[in-house]
Amino acid sequence: MQADGAARPATLGALRESGYESHSIREEMRENLIARLRRGDHLFPGIVGYDRTVIPQVENAILSGQDIILL
Repeated sequence: MQADGAARPATLGALRESGYESHSIREEMRENLIARLRRGDHLFPGIVGYDRTVIPQVENAILSGQDIILL
């Protein structure tokens, strides 16, 4: 059950009728990042020392929809 008490669609047809739209992971990450930026949340809790170097680059890559390779 979902938090609002509505039942989840049991079939693909029911899912389509519900108005659900599929999003890529890239789009989901971008939407989530934008929401956190608007709320003023700390974006990467637990990561220390990269606030002025790596984190802004990762944010820009996510916002622009670029491919990201983390080593």
